[in-house]
Amino acid sequence: MPRDSRRIALAAVAVAWTVALFALFFLNRGPDVGRLPHLLGSLFGSLLNSSVLGVGGLARSAGGGVVAALIVLSWYGLGDLLARVMMNERSAAAPGARALALANRCLYGAFAWSLIWFALGIVHQYRPAVAIVALVTGLGLAAISRRPPPRIRSAPVTRCGFVARGAIGLVLALSLISSLAPPTARDALFYHFAIPREYIGTRGNDVVPDNMATYYPQLVEMQVVWAMLVGQPLGEAAASVTVFAFLPLLLLVVHGWALERGLDPNWASLAVLIVAAIPTLYDVSSSGYVDHALTAYTALAVHAFARWWTTLDQAWMLPVAFAVSGALSIKLTAIFFVLPLVLLVLVRALRAARERGHTGRAATGRIALTGMSGLGLGAVLAAPWYLRTWVRTGSPVFPFYLDVWPGAAPGWDAERSRLYREMLSLYGDAHTPLDYILTPFRLSLAAQPDQPGRYDGVLGFALLLGLPLLAWALARKRVDPDIRIAALIAGLMFAIWLFASEQIRFLLPALPGLAVATVAAAVAAGPGLARLLGWLLTAAAAAGVVVILAWFADLDPVRVALGSETRRDFLARRLDYYPYYEVIARDLSPAARVWLVDMRRDTYHFDRPYFSDFVFEDYTLARYVRSASTAAELRARVRSDGITHLLVRHDVLLDAVHSAVVDDQQSREWNLAKLALMTAFFQDGTRLLRGDRKFWLIELVPGQG
Repeated sequence: MPRDSRRIALAAVAVAWTVALFALFFLNRGPDVGRLPHLLGSLFGSLLNSSVLGVGGLARSAGGGVVAALIVLSWYGLGDLLARVMMNERSAAAPGARALALANRCLYGAFAWSLIWFALGIVHQYRPAVAIVALVTGLGLAAISRRPPPRIRSAPVTRCGFVARGAIGLVLALSLISSLAPPTARDALFYHFAIPREYIGTRGNDVVPDNMATYYPQLVEMQVVWAMLVGQPLGEAAASVTVFAFLPLLLLVVHGWALERGLDPNWASLAVLIVAAIPTLYDVSSSGYVDHALTAYTALAVHAFARWWTTLDQAWMLPVAFAVSGALSIKLTAIFFVLPLVLLVLVRALRAARERGHTGRAATGRIALTGMSGLGLGAVLAAPWYLRTWVRTGSPVFPFYLDVWPGAAPGWDAERSRLYREMLSLYGDAHTPLDYILTPFRLSLAAQPDQPGRYDGVLGFALLLGLPLLAWALARKRVDPDIRIAALIAGLMFAIWLFASEQIRFLLPALPGLAVATVAAAVAAGPGLARLLGWLLTAAAAAGVVVILAWFADLDPVRVALGSETRRDFLARRLDYYPYYEVIARDLSPAARVWLVDMRRDTYHFDRPYFSDFVFEDYTLARYVRSASTAAELRARVRSDGITHLLVRHDVLLDAVHSAVVDDQQSREWNLAKLALMTAFFQDGTRLLRGDRKFWLIELVPGQG
């Protein structure tokens, strides 16, 4: 076939492939994009029918943003000290060096400050004065830091580049505004924000009773502690924007990485857009979650590791070590990212031996030692978090894998650890070899938030669109070795993810390298096709922006961020149980102790003594009900725990299908009897203070049998 005819045929196939993916993707977007006209109408209607600006709320948001910006500058100041040792200065004048320098100095600094705040928590120095001294110190370091590398004159912005940059700016703006709203996402309410608030209350990082997340590594949570201390009474907004700040740092890493690999700024912007337009990334960055921070450190590590692979310059292993330590200091799941790097270090050493023959044997050992030392240093730098957990519980990986490495803490046991692992395994729906083959299609086209079987998020299909192109470029070696290594690491991470918990949030760390590789493959297709492929990838990424816009409109955070909507009103419309929290704060004695059952363990918005199980929030109640013979016996046991009130989601607890009390190993009659016993416990010898079809606030009346 003549070259022109072949190019036309390939272009036609690419367009048809894109159109098919568009159709399949939007067929599954009825719950959000399908409601977009209504959601936008409600959003703009609320803005037009009421004042948008409120002095108090606007000052709170602006002040929180300023505090967060100062903290990021402090990251940069301390990170610059570390970068003077670690950065490969020979690359300072290379394309992308400025973006990479800004990002890695901030990320290194955030990691170093987290260790400082970890140490301050041990000696109970979580005090506003200490936080201000730390901030002044960081700003002083920033003032004397080196300038980042100069900006290199870029190519003219093309239409495609302009669209990509505009879309990136839109996503960043939407995420920032969303982050200024009071936190309502589940993990933020029981963990990312709730634990720092508890730490500040005790002035140290003591164990938070019955919250197993207190044993997790907490790099990001240390920044929340810092922001809350400095920003009082702007602490919540300051903390939210500080957590959001990891998103632009991640995008800087992607942009600098793409420029360094020879992509011009327009193509680099496309790589950034592919990452920024992932709806789940918007969701986590605007909700107080930490997965975007983990993704930023992982991207830094993969970039530095690929540089080490191709150059064998041992100077690159220090950046690898610090990036790995940052990832391990955020989530235990980062271990599954480190494992492919360990394997690839060995592969690189063996490859050197094969390339150099007999003379390469000595180099093989040196390469393996350098690589393992870098990864080992990363583990050592992150070790304080795991050593603390080891000392407190007997296991460095607590509360996971207690059947492998036993540990103990009040409120957790081997049975709950097993149930937790089983719960995480419910995400995704791959069981047969065909399921695993089809996972990229299901993941890209049919994923849905809040549905474990459908990956609990939305990825979008831009990466799927470029997958055949990337496979061709890798097979033909049309992209440079750094890109090939990044794609290989992404593939290994995806394979591990397939056999772990298939949540899109957990897959995010694999995607930046894949985005850079996909765009590099498009460029490698040649000028005849590259322009078309660029527009197709831009359009595919824009589909994710449409989903983000629908989610933003549904959240409707503009008025609360700008101050015209009160914090109370926003929480009341976003959290259906929040009015109960208001009743508790207003009417209950400060000495009251409330048992929260199936309430999302939201302790952040709660200001009374409480008890709540971790993850399995009805576990203790179900165990009490199963072992009790009468409602009076059950009440006596609950009162002996110091409980005075219960706030329960009864529509779940009393549902014969979903209730935790139901035991599949028992007869139907036994289960019905236990449900009746629990109903009697709620109704006899109690006073209903407030109730509806979903929740009950119950007082255990003193003296009642």
